[in-house]
Amino acid sequence: MKTKKNDIAVIGMAGQFPGANNISQFWENLIAGKESIVPLSDEELSNAGVSDAELADENYVKAAPILDDFDKFD
Repeated sequence: MKTKKNDIAVIGMAGQFPGANNISQFWENLIAGKESIVPLSDEELSNAGVSDAELADENYVKAAPILDDFDKFD
């Protein structure tokens, strides 16, 4: 495919990511190796509906990617 000097491309990106308020911060987190998965306490998990049996399971991972304002994402 041959391009002309005045050809343009419009590229956009939208998303919602844990630990980042915008795309720029998301990329900065990736570059810095910032962990965006947060550990959760048994109390937090229990309040979210996780059963005692699940909490006692040694294979249950007590962490989550927390999304702020997820209800505002369009």
